[in-house]
Amino acid sequence: MLVDSHTHLLRLEVSPEEAVEGAAEAGVLAVVNVGTDVEDSQKGAELAAVLPNVYSSAGIHPHNSGTYTARDLEILAELSESPGIVALGEVGLDYYRGDWSGEIQKALFEDAISLANDTRLPLIVHSRQAFADTMSCLGRARVPVILHCFEGGEREADEARERGYYVGLAGNVTYNNSRTAPVLDRLDPERLLVETDAPYLSPQPVRKERNEPRHVVHTARFVAGRLGMNEEELGVLTSRNARNVFGLPLEV
Repeated sequence: MLVDSHTHLLRLEVSPEEAVEGAAEAGVLAVVNVGTDVEDSQKGAELAAVLPNVYSSAGIHPHNSGTYTARDLEILAELSESPGIVALGEVGLDYYRGDWSGEIQKALFEDAISLANDTRLPLIVHSRQAFADTMSCLGRARVPVILHCFEGGEREADEARERGYYVGLAGNVTYNNSRTAPVLDRLDPERLLVETDAPYLSPQPVRKERNEPRHVVHTARFVAGRLGMNEEELGVLTSRNARNVFGLPLEV
């Protein structure tokens, strides 16, 4: 049993229905679709309402931070009350692409943190080359935090563990240049999640393919091997963690 804790069903080359069916055949029994803007989040809520074992989040990606409005935040707040919406995000900071200044990104991030505190929903965080600023902003968060697509080394792993944050491990942890793979044992096992971030970051065994939720099995197999666990143990562990942070109705 596995849960893909972060995927983008609306961006795949196959339909959401096909992706979910393929994932189930591979042993992925639930997926969390993640919103990146208002329209995307609204469609995600609709998917969660009609597809079994599909949940969703409502958020505005930092790449879209320069165009958000107060009304957008109101819509996210409204969506937070929809059945099947289990988190806010993804939100955060991305200094790698530099589409918008750090100040503009921080303004949205801080608004999103406040909204999460108000709605009591967990926060899915995107952070790329912005760890220090991300952690500084998150000092105000009063809800569970998921560091999606974690790519930190020793210092970042230790700080994530000290703060009790959940850590989403995507396909990039399987790459030869991963900073995270050598420090997986420093992370709290009760806070580990596996994810695809599909259609991005295909795990090494299928790196030439466009990613899909079913491919989370490769990341889980890699992580289990690094931690000296069998795949079933890791599946139960990470599925239980996903159930706990997102409040999923799963029997694990």
